[in-house]
Amino acid sequence: MTRPSVVGSYSVIAIIEDDPALSRAMSDYFSLAGFQVVSGTTCRDARRIAESGPVDLFILDRNLPDGDGLSLAGFLRSASDASIIILSGQSELSARVEGLNTGADDYLAKPAAPEELLARVNAVIRRARAGRPSNRPVHIWRVNNLTLDPVNNQLGGTGESQATLTEIETLILSRLIQSQDELVDKNSLSMFALGRPWQPEDRSIDVHLARLRRKFRDVGLNENTIHTVRGKGYRFVSAAAG
Repeated sequence: MTRPSVVGSYSVIAIIEDDPALSRAMSDYFSLAGFQVVSGTTCRDARRIAESGPVDLFILDRNLPDGDGLSLAGFLRSASDASIIILSGQSELSARVEGLNTGADDYLAKPAAPEELLARVNAVIRRARAGRPSNRPVHIWRVNNLTLDPVNNQLGGTGESQATLTEIETLILSRLIQSQDELVDKNSLSMFALGRPWQPEDRSIDVHLARLRRKFRDVGLNENTIHTVRGKGYRFVSAAAG
């Protein structure tokens, strides 16, 4: 597999594929192309990802362990504004037409060359962005004294103080704010922010959270707003944010 050019500009794509080797290969490839990747193996995973935060595009396997990718595409089309590409072993014209009629933006037969899949992903995302009004409102999170601008990766605190976050820090904080005052387990946070399942020896989330807490202090926010629940996960404590 050749190394892709960096063209993703940190768009978020979700890969829903129950073949572990294929899912891992696609995740690695799109990460190299500059995308933020989250992944899952079931329809249930896809629904959870759609409800957890903004996703630019879903790549769906047509045949999933707990349901049909076509039905899932119909649900995602009604539940989010994410674009959808279906991957399937069924290459017949009738299968492609059926997939597109469910609301998918594109349909690609397996095995798909990674370069072609990347080109189609970029084309679908370009079309989606071109169709959005340039002045559409951007959601900015506000919790007491804390503001988070996820488009520009800006954290605001007391007064006019601001700090610039990394893409991953922004994803972590967005996910925690979305579930404020509720526990977010380590695996969910790792899948959303890093695009991979959490492993006991993986300290990546802890490192990113330590840096995020330092930036909280820099802008006059209480670092304990992000509370660690030992052995389980993390909680955004809204009352501590201001």
